Amino acid sequence: MKSLFNASLLFLFISLMACPVFGQIDQIFGIEVVPNTVEGSPIRSVVILLEKDGKEYLADSLEIKAFYDAFNIKPGSIFRQFSVDLAISVFLKQEEIKSASYKVYTPEISGPVVLVIRSSFWTEEEDKKIVAKKSLPFPSLIETEKSKLTLILNGAIGLYHDQNAFFSKGAEFTQGNPVANNPAGIGPRFWGESFLEPGIAGITKLGKTKIFPYGAVTFLVSGRNSSDIYSEGTALKGTIERLYGGILLPQLGKKQQLHIDLSAGGQFFQLNDGFLFSRFSGSANAGERGSVFLNSRTAYQMTAWAKVHWKKFNFSAFYLEPQELFKDRQSDTRYLGGGISYNDNRRLDLGLHYITIHSSKSTYATPNDRIPLEGLQTINPKVWVNNIAGKGFFIKSEYAFQRNSNADMVANAWYLGGGLVKQTWKKSPSLYYRFAFMQGDDPTTTRFERFDILQGGGLGNWIQGINFKKIIGDGNLLTHRIEVKAYLAKNMELSFDYFFLSADSKSNLGSLAPISTLQDKNFGQEFTTTYRYFFKRNFLFLGLFSWAKPGKAISSSFESNVYDWLTFQASTFMFF
Repeated sequence: MKSLFNASLLFLFISLMACPVFGQIDQIFGIEVVPNTVEGSPIRSVVILLEKDGKEYLADSLEIKAFYDAFNIKPGSIFRQFSVDLAISVFLKQEEIKSASYKVYTPEISGPVVLVIRSSFWTEEEDKKIVAKKSLPFPSLIETEKSKLTLILNGAIGLYHDQNAFFSKGAEFTQGNPVANNPAGIGPRFWGESFLEPGIAGITKLGKTKIFPYGAVTFLVSGRNSSDIYSEGTALKGTIERLYGGILLPQLGKKQQLHIDLSAGGQFFQLNDGFLFSRFSGSANAGERGSVFLNSRTAYQMTAWAKVHWKKFNFSAFYLEPQELFKDRQSDTRYLGGGISYNDNRRLDLGLHYITIHSSKSTYATPNDRIPLEGLQTINPKVWVNNIAGKGFFIKSEYAFQRNSNADMVANAWYLGGGLVKQTWKKSPSLYYRFAFMQGDDPTTTRFERFDILQGGGLGNWIQGINFKKIIGDGNLLTHRIEVKAYLAKNMELSFDYFFLSADSKSNLGSLAPISTLQDKNFGQEFTTTYRYFFKRNFLFLGLFSWAKPGKAISSSFESNVYDWLTFQASTFMFF
């Protein structure tokens, strides 16, 4: 391993001294986040910045390959904080290196991350002075080129105000919901939520082998101070959040291009940008957990995950068990899946996954009978093309085909989005349009055709209206989304989203009772403003305002008036 690092670093050092022909970089990659908060997220791209004469430059393709070989951290793989931490520790041991560090950015709230690695080299004129070892910053306890042990301390506090929640029909929309003992209706509902998550995590190398066992455990306490839009009164709940272990096997094979990561336990999981599986859908936060808006719990109850990275390809297999709210009402839904993806870190990000519901007690309501979730199979190809013609244009699309081996069920869903990102412009503006189709059932046929979003949604890309999401779900849904986004500063993002939502079919069985049969297909519109401000390195302020206006599909389902639904949210997060 050491010879590989030395060869890679020597190549980089010579290239830098030869005054390479790449331009100075000055762009925004997204909002910086603390690494432990995006553990398990897909890596969308890796950016390597080299310092020369006090200025930063973007590494060219040959230098990026050298870094890949040394770090073994590549686009398309899963972000593991310890993998990057150890790579940086080993990297800093090389005598040519003056400094090295990394940061993680999220261009979208729940999307894949961008990993930015910064490095500088000693010049011929500089003395390679031995710098005194600095004390480890909090929360690190131990950090060497073979091991790391760190504390985890996350938390948040938020204030929330909803006006006319559920379009003033809370009692009707929440009938049968076991946590809705005091649903909001016409008028205001104001409350606060908070959580604290302490824990510890570590990784180490076993002797002279290439085996790195790792693991983490955290305990999360969450609560609210008064009634939220579902439940009455205060709430306080403490449970184990993360509890997992794994093994990293890096740089295997003759050319050391094979990287294996095996893990199991309560941990985060996300597929692509959350279309079918979102990290924010892995757990439950309502009722006695008192975190319905902070969404503090996101780890799946069980995630067994095998990942193999070879060159620009990633292979994965996974078993997922979501964490459900009530122990005596478990659906015992289990997912099995796997797939292959390709990412060249320049233009193409391709993937193909297969997922099946291995077991479940739940059923779908159909016009004739109930059919089981167990046996549902989903095939999910993905095509993302970035920076088309070098002008900042991009296209994103996924398709999902579903069938059920235990019932006559076939359904389809897809989305196609495109836009423009100008990272080199002032404020780094972007424009994005997306149309998403999720099939509804045709009651005139014997086949059931309503699409099941699986564990998609959560926050960010696939919430499809932060208010509407709470009543219409994602099956039988057509959405137009327009997003305009800009960075007021490198750590400050402002975005505006517009959603127009309608049904594919007037037969809406599987949705909430008041809208199970529709008189009209127009659900309505929603306007959302989101503000993210990352400050003091370990704190994030998230402000949100959303205005949902009901369409005829909602208003015609009630004899009395429905009213616009407004939500105001202000949350401050702490991450260590």
